[in-house]
Amino acid sequence: MRLGLLFFLLIASGSVASGDTIAFFYALDGDLAALKTEAREVGQPYAVGARRIQRLALGSHTIYALKMGSGCVETAASAQALLSRFRCDWAFSLGPAGALSENIETGRWYRADRVIAWQRESSTWETDWGRFPATSPSPLLQSTSAIAVASGEIFVSSSGERERIRAVTGADAVDMNSFGLALVCADHGVPLFNWKIISDRADENAPADFRAFVESYQGEGGRALADIISLLPANPRDPASYPAIEELLRNP
Repeated sequence: MRLGLLFFLLIASGSVASGDTIAFFYALDGDLAALKTEAREVGQPYAVGARRIQRLALGSHTIYALKMGSGCVETAASAQALLSRFRCDWAFSLGPAGALSENIETGRWYRADRVIAWQRESSTWETDWGRFPATSPSPLLQSTSAIAVASGEIFVSSSGERERIRAVTGADAVDMNSFGLALVCADHGVPLFNWKIISDRADENAPADFRAFVESYQGEGGRALADIISLLPANPRDPASYPAIEELLRNP
């Protein structure tokens, strides 16, 4: 009888709300550590080869977190490992990028509006920020500035290469993750929202500047992302949203 009532309550809960399950792809360990100050770990990480997918809970939302790796191919493999195993409603990503344009600032966050695979001619992907699910997002990540990101397999550290990529793509910044991630999210039909923090200027000083940035980075992106996730709609499938269902699950 109680199980029958539980089934009825689950059916009566209606359609699934958006934003209930999130894939979180990060490049810097500090962002995951900061997110964990607000979210709790659920169980042991899932092993997929050498990759470890961590499951977190924040409010009524489930988060699957995975480090992207170095390069678009490695990032695509990581994204495929996660999204082929877990159905996600949204994908959020945080990571650094090198500046190509003189008009963007190091140490500042930007929304990735367009991604160009600069080593693959005419391969581009655009973000539909109109679908962004949070109604009142964190000011840190909801910058009024959106940028185009050139994405490839190498760390750009010369002024000549920087100028060439800028001329070919018209992009504002360059990274090693975004296009591989965008391709896999598109294949799985998961909307991706990607933020970049400018770590260096993709010139001869980039290796030293990037190392210094990583050493000093405090995970402010992860903390801001926790604020965003906390504002997502409640998940009607989560028993915590329905006290009667939660009680039945605890005492079948």
